[in-house]
Amino acid sequence: MRVLAIESATPLASCAVVDASGVLAEAVLRAPMRHLEWLVPAVDEMLRGLALGPDGIGGIAVSQGPGGFTGLRIGIATAVAWARARSTPVIGVGTLEALALAAGEGGLVLAVLDAHRGEVAAGLYRVPAGGAPECLLAPIVALPDAVARAAIAALEGRAGGRAVPGGGGDAEAVLVAGDALARYGPALLGGLAGRGVAARPHAHPRASAVGMLALPRLQAGVRDDPLDLRPVYGSRPVARAWQETPREGGNG
Repeated sequence: MRVLAIESATPLASCAVVDASGVLAEAVLRAPMRHLEWLVPAVDEMLRGLALGPDGIGGIAVSQGPGGFTGLRIGIATAVAWARARSTPVIGVGTLEALALAAGEGGLVLAVLDAHRGEVAAGLYRVPAGGAPECLLAPIVALPDAVARAAIAALEGRAGGRAVPGGGGDAEAVLVAGDALARYGPALLGGLAGRGVAARPHAHPRASAVGMLALPRLQAGVRDDPLDLRPVYGSRPVARAWQETPREGGNG
């Protein structure tokens, strides 16, 4: 099965085609606010380069978030339109899971994306060699220090309720990867002090990782209903409950 994968949750947009042999092609562009104009032409050019038509694609994978509002909507709308037009199975993949895989190292990875308004979207994963990441901390959106505390709690829980040793040779290193490090690096790394932390601020989720995660799931028959595939945004709504309350019009 060949899978067309789309990653548009962050300003570094990408698309890829993967199969059981690995990544056949990938196109990447730093495209803040340009996902709409870039994505479809990039997919068309990539397929032409592979001498593939639409019938050569057996599944669609799309990064589902957390991430930017506009980019996610464009990526998912493109994937859903393809799936519905050609009756192709489609599946959403968590952006943080793809980031953890794309970071390029095994072991513990804390994937972190800038969710804006002072918050970080994060998930903690154990990435085996040649396998899908195991989620140790489900994706959360929180202040940087709260993210660090949640990651430590997840590590301690994995140790059967015992605190993971800090600062010694027994502590397993945690790779912190993602663009949230650019703004919140000191808070994130400081909160994980003593855990053998390494940092990779230039790691990004990639369509190739989205595709490689989706491939075995699609082959196993796992798929999403295109009508139910929705973005997972990386920040809480700005609107408060009272702002949503209907009220009568007029000046009174």
